[in-house]
Amino acid sequence: MIKNYFLPKTVEELSEIKASTKGFLFSGGTDLFVKMRANAINTDTVIDTKAIIEDPKISDKLFIPLNFTYSQLREYLKDNNINKYLDNVIRLIGSPMIRNRGTPVGNIANASPAGDFVLASYLLNAKVIIKPTNKKIPIEDFIKGPGKIELEKNEFIFGIELDIKNDYKFYFEKVGRRNAMIISIASIAILLKDSNNKIDDIAICYGSVGPTILREKLLEEKVKGKEISLELFEYLASEYEKLSNPITDVRASKEYRKKLVYNLMIKAYYNLKEKKVVDI
Repeated sequence: MIKNYFLPKTVEELSEIKASTKGFLFSGGTDLFVKMRANAINTDTVIDTKAIIEDPKISDKLFIPLNFTYSQLREYLKDNNINKYLDNVIRLIGSPMIRNRGTPVGNIANASPAGDFVLASYLLNAKVIIKPTNKKIPIEDFIKGPGKIELEKNEFIFGIELDIKNDYKFYFEKVGRRNAMIISIASIAILLKDSNNKIDDIAICYGSVGPTILREKLLEEKVKGKEISLELFEYLASEYEKLSNPITDVRASKEYRKKLVYNLMIKAYYNLKEKKVVDI
């Protein structure tokens, strides 16, 4: 039962309330209130962040503030003609009602390896902006495991910065037990820039196959300059299958998830080899 509700209007006020009450922050509440009902979170104090008003920004990066919803982000990307392929990820997050209330920052704070926007954030080299300390932490250092993030008691996520990567081929797929509003058994996202059938740049991420998003930047560097071929993607599939460390849960077994790691990479090859860079 909620006994204490706070609506701070400044960064300083929010920080003080969080430190003194140990309350849980929310914007749309699409994660927090579900977990409270399921007794996964036990608190009587909530802190509503919606009075902290901040606009998204584009410089050499894309800044997404804490209260910016998925629906707002879809329109923003379209209007500014950047990273428009992310629409393929966002439109599969929950229902329209969830997208109208839920936020990318909330997905990061939830720190689930099945989080679709967490996956996209790793792919785009996200940095997490922390207030009031003004830290800027790479997402792979910020997320420590399922539900575990690097925050002091007075700190909160103010926003995230993503790389702007246009003119890339993009592939995204998640596998689940049903078509609508699925939580992924395994997922993959790839950004690829190529010329003359050779890899100029590539980023590869898997979700739900380890305690955090799986990305191996050394392996990406190793295949730059290589010719795009089935053999190369079979090599990548084998390497990522070895690197994956999934669990068995009610949705799928560890063995099945490992097979998906391999098969999703091969499917990505067939989808990417003929794909052209186009606006969606």
